[in-house]
Amino acid sequence: MAQTIQLKRGTKAQLDAHGPLVSGEMGFCTDTKEIFIGDGSANTLIGRAMSGTEAARPTASVMGRLYYVTSGTNAGYMYFDSGTAWQAVNARKLTELSGSLDDIVDGSSYGRVLKTDLSSGHVNKISDGSNTLTAAELRGHLNDASLHRQINDSGLAVTDLWSAQKIRNEIELAKRNIEPQASVKNRTTTAPPSTPADGDRYVIPGSATGVWSGKTNQIAEWQSSTWTYYPPAVGWTCYVDDEQKIYSWNGTAWVRTGGALQTVGAGNGLTGGGQADSVTLNVGAGNGIAVAADAISVVAGSGITVSSSGVAVNIDASAIIYDAANGNRLTVGTVDGGTF
Repeated sequence: MAQTIQLKRGTKAQLDAHGPLVSGEMGFCTDTKEIFIGDGSANTLIGRAMSGTEAARPTASVMGRLYYVTSGTNAGYMYFDSGTAWQAVNARKLTELSGSLDDIVDGSSYGRVLKTDLSSGHVNKISDGSNTLTAAELRGHLNDASLHRQINDSGLAVTDLWSAQKIRNEIELAKRNIEPQASVKNRTTTAPPSTPADGDRYVIPGSATGVWSGKTNQIAEWQSSTWTYYPPAVGWTCYVDDEQKIYSWNGTAWVRTGGALQTVGAGNGLTGGGQADSVTLNVGAGNGIAVAADAISVVAGSGITVSSSGVAVNIDASAIIYDAANGNRLTVGTVDGGTF
């Protein structure tokens, strides 16, 4: 039969009542599962940590004992017996830490924030690495319209922004410099129409009134609810609907396209010329000449006949004949004295 060696054993209370074990003697507490070894004057705990629920934990009285809570209240905590109290060995909550965030270094994913940079739990500063601004300074900057780009369709400064409508107009204007330009209805309307259609365009005459006043020679275009004006640049052309003619801006006036190269000069008997739509030939009626609305004719006179064949001399074709063989000249033919 195998031998069994058993340690001295009993409850913890019985060990306490027994007193110090002799030097090298071991004792096992059956209730607390602790193992002690004596040196003749005191018992030293050498056994494993006790475990169980926190309610089953023995009263703190032996320095060095460990107790692990396996379930229930404070499960997962390890306690150390200081001889008078059980002290938690492992912290499970930030509130249980006695140090400060100053003792924590920046990590690879997260870093510390200065307490002075926090207001009611919120970061109150922002930095680009070189410049740091407070939240109040940032708010002041954002609320200061003078520091930002503003909608100003007539401005060209770097702080000015154009509206979407202005940008659209400028794009359309730029397109007209390289594409056939849109037509205008006429060059004579002086008062802005009261109910224009979207896209209606006019060349503003010098006698314009209302909102067109002072915008002579500009192209006015109705866009949704307002007139947009385009001061012409040299080379602009537009088709005038009511005239069915094309005009170009020469820097001073709208002139008929090609007028600089196709001017007609009026000479003797001509009136008009320049860029007029017609040139008139003035023919004065004189002796033997008749002028009608669309014809000039020779008036028949003594010895002269006029027919569809031409103007002819009335001859007897005997004494005086036409010499057809020699350019139809008049020549003397047969002169006959006749009889009595």
